[in-house]
Amino acid sequence: MFDKITALYCRYSRDDGQEEENASITHQRKLLKEYAENSGYTNLRCYADDGYSGTNFNRPNFQRMLKDIENGLIGTVIVKDMSRFGRNYILVGQYVELVLPMYDVKVIGVTDHYDSTKENNDLFAFESIFAEMYAADISKKVTAYKRNKGMNGGVVKTRPVYGYKIAPDTKDEWIIDEKVAGIVYMIFDKFVNEKMTEYQIANYLRKHKVLTTSAYAGSKRCDPTRIYAWSTSTITRMLGMAEYAGDTVNFKSRTVSFKTRQIERIPKDQWLVFHDTHDAIVPREMFEKAQVRLARPKKRFDKRKYEYNTFFARKCRCSECGGRMAVQVAKGYDGIAYNCQKKISFQTCKSHSVREMTLRNMFKDQITALQQALLSKPKEIEEKLGVYQISDIQKEIDVFNQRIAEINSYMQELFESKIRGEITQDDFLSLSRQYGDEKSNLQNQVNILAEKLAIGKKNASGIIEILTFIQSADFSEITEEICSKLIKQVIVGVYEKKGTVNYGKQPLRFQIYEIGFIDELVDVSYKTFRERIEAVLLRRYADHIVTKRPHEVYEELGLTYNTMKKGLQRENTNFNTIVIELRKKLITEYIRQGMSADEIFRITGFSNVNVLYAFCYNNFEVSYKHLRKVILSFLSEWVSKNKYMLYFPSEIPLPRLNILSISSREIKRSGGV
Repeated sequence: MFDKITALYCRYSRDDGQEEENASITHQRKLLKEYAENSGYTNLRCYADDGYSGTNFNRPNFQRMLKDIENGLIGTVIVKDMSRFGRNYILVGQYVELVLPMYDVKVIGVTDHYDSTKENNDLFAFESIFAEMYAADISKKVTAYKRNKGMNGGVVKTRPVYGYKIAPDTKDEWIIDEKVAGIVYMIFDKFVNEKMTEYQIANYLRKHKVLTTSAYAGSKRCDPTRIYAWSTSTITRMLGMAEYAGDTVNFKSRTVSFKTRQIERIPKDQWLVFHDTHDAIVPREMFEKAQVRLARPKKRFDKRKYEYNTFFARKCRCSECGGRMAVQVAKGYDGIAYNCQKKISFQTCKSHSVREMTLRNMFKDQITALQQALLSKPKEIEEKLGVYQISDIQKEIDVFNQRIAEINSYMQELFESKIRGEITQDDFLSLSRQYGDEKSNLQNQVNILAEKLAIGKKNASGIIEILTFIQSADFSEITEEICSKLIKQVIVGVYEKKGTVNYGKQPLRFQIYEIGFIDELVDVSYKTFRERIEAVLLRRYADHIVTKRPHEVYEELGLTYNTMKKGLQRENTNFNTIVIELRKKLITEYIRQGMSADEIFRITGFSNVNVLYAFCYNNFEVSYKHLRKVILSFLSEWVSKNKYMLYFPSEIPLPRLNILSISSREIKRSGGV
């Protein structure tokens, strides 16, 4: 016991109402050290929380002590009295009577004569209740004092706002902090007179490396990498503070419970304001002008005004900083975009964003690729996810169990041989030891594998459920339900080439619940604009939708005309060329399959059969009739040469692949016009 740490825990709070001299951390530390040394305890370590209420159990050194207890470092905890431990009798009882005994930790209260290892602790529960009642009484008295003080115009909170400090001769009076008062005045001046926005003011302060309010106050919570990271919300809050005009504002919030210390905001119309209680940093006229400008109507984002909903909200994360990406209205575009929050709040992160429709299109491409892979090669995908490892583990367990059964049989035979006198005692002991060691090792391996198997089965059930859904789902349209069920997060990367307009070159990684990132399971490499346009056209043709203008396809892809035009120029093609070549391929294929012209024109996006005839004459340079004759005569010739084969027309390779390269002269030679 004495080899472990003996923890001397001290706590002091002004709410305790004890004399400073008797309750201070210094006094407690001295008292506990003398007691521990006189009692024979060694390896002493002090854990002290100064200024923390007994109702608050999130004290830093108290939590540090608990961590050391969990790690088995502490054998004894000594406190001045049990109220130092805390003033919530339920929580104190749980720690002292349930938690600490689990770690074999002894608790001693010096002045209470409490010892957790002894049985004469009957009054402990009552003392804990009295301690909590005392804390509640103190809390009521403090609340009443503060309320009475606040009603009479006194400052309820002693901590002054940024720009003020406490007067050296009193604890309640605020005086101007000359070091930063100029910053406060500048913020109001730029807002009122220079008409700068809160955003612009925050950016100005950042550029000039002005310490934030928390950094200037020396707050422990301030991130050292963000000491100049002024935010728009901070500027807005400061501009609305009447304290800068010389007023005292009381009762902005209240403590819900002395146990939880939960803070509840009070509505502004219930605040109590006392004018001209201290020196003003900002003239009242300037302050009132600031309030008028703050009350200006602000443009707020309303997704109901836009066609596209925020399916990917709270799911997008920046690949550079790992931060969450916020929803914003895309500039010059009727839709939604996601931007890195750290970039928005002036932090160092590359400027990049992604549109809602881009996410939908890319997710549709990737999840469709995964669906096709699951339908064509499910075993390969399941092996990558480790689903089949379960059966492998079970096979290993079965092999080990079989060997254990054999060993049991051998040991039984060995025992019978000894009884019959067929082997000596030494041989029996030697063989028994060998079999016993092997059996023990095998059993340990079985236990380990059994744990892995249990975990694997639990994970596999979730994986199989998701895979089953993906296999059967319809991804022709990405819905909010699909995104909610499948997408855990989206990692949004930076454009591979600065200034590119091609959304396909922006790395977007979709992580699916249970199974991980799609790009780790299937190939989801970049698709050209040509491929994307063809996919849209095929889908529209299948639905018998006549595509007359390019903008119909652009809108479905979520792109502007200029974006698509520039992208196709880099691919050395244009929209009309893609449409013509795709229709030529489809017409050739459907003729091969024996379809009539009345059937073909509907599923190739033509308005009527005459348009189909005109298209064939303009692009194949022959009539539809003779084009059909050439293709069918070629088909007939091919079949006669391969009549022993079972075939489907679409499997014949030459016409489908080469018809586009056949010249008009060759067609005419074959019987054309």
